[in-house]
Amino acid sequence: MYRNLSRYLQRCLVSCGVFLILLTACGLASDESGGVFDDAGGRAAAPLPPDAAPPEQQVYRYLYFEPGGLDISMTVYQSHGSEFLFERLCMLDHNNQLIPGAAVRWDSSPDGRVWTFYLRPDAQWSDGRPVTAHDFEYTYRRLLDPDGGNVYAFFYYDLKGAKAYNQRENTDPGSIGVRAVDDLTFEIETEQPCAFLPYITSFSSSSPAPQWQVEKYGRRWTEVGNCVSNSAFQLET
Repeated sequence: MYRNLSRYLQRCLVSCGVFLILLTACGLASDESGGVFDDAGGRAAAPLPPDAAPPEQQVYRYLYFEPGGLDISMTVYQSHGSEFLFERLCMLDHNNQLIPGAAVRWDSSPDGRVWTFYLRPDAQWSDGRPVTAHDFEYTYRRLLDPDGGNVYAFFYYDLKGAKAYNQRENTDPGSIGVRAVDDLTFEIETEQPCAFLPYITSFSSSSPAPQWQVEKYGRRWTEVGNCVSNSAFQLET
């Protein structure tokens, strides 16, 4: 039951993303002045006025509701905005197409049950530490820790041993099908052939967590001054 629900939610998330993109992209055209108009001729956007500040001095504010926390791998629907702080193994572009993230490439075994992700060698956390496969091994085990309080752990029940560990049928986190082969090679094994596994790794909830910060600060690791991220953005006051 959980596996079917997991796949249903995954398809819904992807479909919703494509629908929103179509809503925002359809019916716009530009003219020689640089203005953007919709099909009815109404102005949707205009060139910046001549007295506007240069782009490097402009500030874009992304307004959203106040998040309950920024630990998106544990509170995905209460942590909106924190997806900009973390780079998953795979990401989705503006067309909801799968693109490299922390992993530059990936492949699967002939039976479709073992996926291998090859990480970027130059990737760093905001504190300067290298991003490694061990960070993702820790993260995926943390996602499924029955004491972690992740109510969306079933998103990952396609992983080998994930459901049994999350439901306390097996207390060994090493039984989950995730493994750091070396610093830059991360392996995921699934219960059955799983063609959409890379899309699971692109979920916002699949964002990596820095083990040393989590162990030091507990649930407060994402607060200002404690948060260490691995994407293009950092948290500040």
